[in-house]
Amino acid sequence: RLPKLIGDRLVIRYAETLDKDGNFYTENLRTARCTDTFIYGEKQVGMLVMPHFTFHGFRYICVEGAGTETEASDFTACAMHTDMQPTGTFTSDNTLVNQLQSNIQWGQRGNFLDVPTDCPQRDERLGWTGDAQVFCGTASYNFHTALFFRKWLRDMAAETTPEWGVPHVVPNILGNQAGAAAWSDAATIIPWTIYKVYGDKEMLAEQFPMMKNWVDYIHARVSKNGLWQSGFQYGDWLALDGPRYGLDAEAVLGGTDVTFLCSVYYYRCAQIVSKAAGVLGMEAEQNEYAELAEEIRTAIHREYFTPTGRCAAATQTGLVLALKYGLVPSGFEKKNLEALQSMLHDSQMHLRTGFLGTPVLCRALSQYGDNNSAYTLLLQEDFPSWLYEINMGATTIWERWNALLPNGKISGTGMNSMNHYAYGSIVEWMYRDMCGINPCEEAPGFQRITLAPKPDKRMGYACATVDSPAGRYQSGWKWREDTGFSYDFSIPFNCEGELCLMGTLDTLTVNGIPASKSNLSLQQDGELVKGILPAGDYHFQ
Repeated sequence: RLPKLIGDRLVIRYAETLDKDGNFYTENLRTARCTDTFIYGEKQVGMLVMPHFTFHGFRYICVEGAGTETEASDFTACAMHTDMQPTGTFTSDNTLVNQLQSNIQWGQRGNFLDVPTDCPQRDERLGWTGDAQVFCGTASYNFHTALFFRKWLRDMAAETTPEWGVPHVVPNILGNQAGAAAWSDAATIIPWTIYKVYGDKEMLAEQFPMMKNWVDYIHARVSKNGLWQSGFQYGDWLALDGPRYGLDAEAVLGGTDVTFLCSVYYYRCAQIVSKAAGVLGMEAEQNEYAELAEEIRTAIHREYFTPTGRCAAATQTGLVLALKYGLVPSGFEKKNLEALQSMLHDSQMHLRTGFLGTPVLCRALSQYGDNNSAYTLLLQEDFPSWLYEINMGATTIWERWNALLPNGKISGTGMNSMNHYAYGSIVEWMYRDMCGINPCEEAPGFQRITLAPKPDKRMGYACATVDSPAGRYQSGWKWREDTGFSYDFSIPFNCEGELCLMGTLDTLTVNGIPASKSNLSLQQDGELVKGILPAGDYHFQ
């Protein structure tokens, strides 16, 4: 059914979406042609053809010159990505949340092709360090990423220079640009994340010089007040609280104080280098960077917190980062949590966060006991939210919260990708908090986990599995009106889980036996039941 005459042309064009009238839409691809042209010679007539030396990110194709008898079944779309073994599964009784997980996994497949690109379709497809940094944790739940990231980290180390630091993209085709917070910080955050997930001490030792050199690069450029406030910065990229939001469809800058964001990441990286040095037996470096981290923390307190604990960088992102990374002065955590909750209520429980705040928004809320708000944010279905995209027909994660407007129109064309995985980092919260599977830093590679599911009645059940280097973990829960919450756990051979579960020993049963009479070492700690679960399968009721 393909052209049968020598010299005939078959032209295939690619697009992510159709416009609101159903027309083929390619303006958001910018200058990328995204077109394959096949010219049939004598030997090609009737043969199977496919493009080489290129790939396309698309959802729709437009075919010209194929003849009137051509059908969709004559074409096959082949998914191309680095060969990564799937390791994580998630399912629930909420079909929209399940679709969200599917979208995030497909976004990872579409962008993890030799390097972690930001998007696979337009005239860019670059290995942006910031996108990979915020998504690394989620990526390593979904797929086995140890080799993928180790290769890319070697590329990153090769591109790093004393003069310019860590580049914004790897491979660095953008030329010399001074390193930027949250983007270049991938040099420390990704190696540490991969170490925690896979326990690869050799990889950590290999990357430690780059990790240390990046912190030293920042340290050499901080101001006298100890804060990083120089050079170009992306800030809370694409947040919905920036000075131009609502005025300019192409606005990119968020509203959170950039020096605060830079200094938070400076603090995080100094902490990580100290921890990595401790793992590698470098006591002098461990102490040096621990002291540096404390100096940065003090400088942040001096500049951004009043004596009564009020944060001067009081946006959703600013408060979330301060809470998540322990930067709120001791004793004022509740005050700052309440300030964040007030902001959420003022926005009708909708997020306003960008690339830096979104990945830790729900995680910070759950960390401080506000699971209700975390679930509310996840389950919102109107703009802006994750499920808004699902309701608008998305099959991958968008770059902008409003890539498509509620009326179906394209919001803008200058920077509007519909396959951009950064906001897919919500899945890490789904694995870690909703289902409760958390690797322990003290036992990397999932030899031991903290098992702390945080359920919500608005979802009937949720279950996650992780095929870790140590074996398969499973954690799931179910809600029933007559019996309340029940939990099912599976811990692989020679591993253990540190249980932290809402309930009481007097009312909880384990595999049908009252928890107080089981042979497990369980203790009541306030409203929580805590203890160690050795390898095995467990049903808690």
